[in-house]
This record gives sequence, structure tokens and C-alpha cells, in this order.
Amino acid sequence: MVRIAGVQFVGNADKETNIRTAIRMVREAADRGARIICLPELFSTMYFCVETRREYFDWAEPIPGPTIDRLRDVARETGTVLIAPIFERAPDGRYFNSATVIGPDGHLIGKYRKSSIPLMDTAQSAEPRGNEKFYFTPGDLGFPTFATPFARIGLLICYDRHFPEAARVLGLGGAEIVFVPTATTGMTRYLWDLELRAHAVANVYYICGVNKVGVDVGGSKRNHRGLREDLAARRDPRGGLGHEGRHHRGRRGPLGPPEAPRALGLLPRPPARDVRPGGRPARRRRPPGRGARARAHPRRRLGARRISLAR
Repeated sequence: MVRIAGVQFVGNADKETNIRTAIRMVREAADRGARIICLPELFSTMYFCVETRREYFDWAEPIPGPTIDRLRDVARETGTVLIAPIFERAPDGRYFNSATVIGPDGHLIGKYRKSSIPLMDTAQSAEPRGNEKFYFTPGDLGFPTFATPFARIGLLICYDRHFPEAARVLGLGGAEIVFVPTATTGMTRYLWDLELRAHAVANVYYICGVNKVGVDVGGSKRNHRGLREDLAARRDPRGGLGHEGRHHRGRRGPLGPPEAPRALGLLPRPPARDVRPGGRPARRRRPPGRGARARAHPRRRLGARRISLAR
């Protein structure tokens, strides 16, 4: 069994402030027993993609580089696996939205680059949207899984979570836990919970979403709303909440103060993938509209209930 944590905090235009906050919270999560700790998307900077400014390219770093080297020291100090998403500058001059997996001995286990780079239509929302295509090249490393001393893990940075193919590749690659570092806003709340539940159930693994929090200091007015539980979600292979996802009479409880690591409970190994979650063998279900039971139940008849997909 393993305890994991997702760390969320308010971004800042000052890069050093973000790095120090992350290091402090990683140590706190490790003190609470976390063995794998994930930081949010672009953790060392604010979410700068709302604007298209050339000077923001100066925030990009190589991997390994100054920020990752500091986190390697922290991983070695705490004996934890760290997932550190940053703005990467590759040796060939390309730029990526990347995440590095650091082992408990400080070595680099591997790297993943976000594949799906969005250009958000600002006319579709009153919230500030991001033009990530201005900054990032689509990832070229596929969807790898990483063997750590505690579990085999996979990563989906933000927009990559929308595509079931990516989540499926991680499952086929043997992922036991998938981390989803993001910088999303409240307008995607309905998709956030739906998609993470679906990925966990369909692929029989645990999934942990880690979002940025609130409004960046010194940045745009974009609100990441990470205080809400559904934007700091963790799902088990049955689609349920993790150990500390509390339900009170159908209402989800708060997660805590604005800046606190979301330490999770112990996660048992997921069930084998050749059976349904919970160890039950898969059963064929009667198609709708066939059989005496369907005829006796008007709502089960095909076409008896209309669902509109147009919005």
C-alpha cells in the first residue's frame, strides 16, 4: 500500500516564490506519510498562457535544470517520488509543457510531455482563456508509464485527460496510479469529475487530479478554483473518492485550507484487469428494448427516454 499526495497552491508571477512554496508543501506532505507527491501543471510559474508575450519564454528551463535539480535534492531528503511539471526548453530550441518524475534517491526516472495543446476560444467563456499553442510544441514522447519503488505511475497533463485513448494507453502500459496535473478553471468542473471517474473505472487504476488554486498573484483574473474537491479529485478503480474524500449525507466535505497538500489514504493494489472492479466477473447485460422485462418497463424501451446532446 502507498500514500500519495496532490499539492495545490496559488501561483505567483515571481518564480522563486512558487518554487519555495512547492518545496515547503512537499516536505509537509512527506511528513504526513506521502510517498508519491504530485505538483500542479506549470508549478514553478503562474499560468501565463492567457497572454502571448515573448518574455515568458525566459521562464522555460532544460530538464535537468535549476528547478528540477532543487527538487531532486528534496526528493532525496524526503525519500519520496516527486512529479514536477514545468515549462521545458529542449536542447533543440523547442518548448514543451512537461512533467518530470524524480525518484526517492534523486535520480530522474523519466519525463512526459503534454501532447494535446489547446487554443481556447475566448468568445466561449467570460473567464480568461489560454493560447497554449503560442508557447508549447505538442509532446513527442507518447504516454509512458514509470516504474517507481512504490507503484507504476502514468501522467496526463491537463488537456490530455479529455481523450480516452491516452488514458487507455496508460492502463495498457501497466499504470496503477495516474496523476493529472492541471491548470483548469471552474467552467470545466462537470467534465473534470466525469472524466476522472470514467478513466479510473474503464482502466482499473487509481487517478489523482491536481489543479492550481485560485487567482495567480500578479497574473490574469483567471480563477483556477482548486479549493473545490472536484478540482482536487482522486478516484479509485470503482470511480469512488479516495480515503479522505468525505461524503456527508450526499454532500462532499471541504478539503481544508487554501494551501495544503491533499494527502490521500492508503491505496491497495487495483484489482486484476480481466475482471470488473471489485473482483466480480463481467456479465453480459440484456440489450434495451428486448425481453419481457423491458416490455413491462416503458422507460427501458429504446427511444422511450430522449437525451439531447446538443448544447
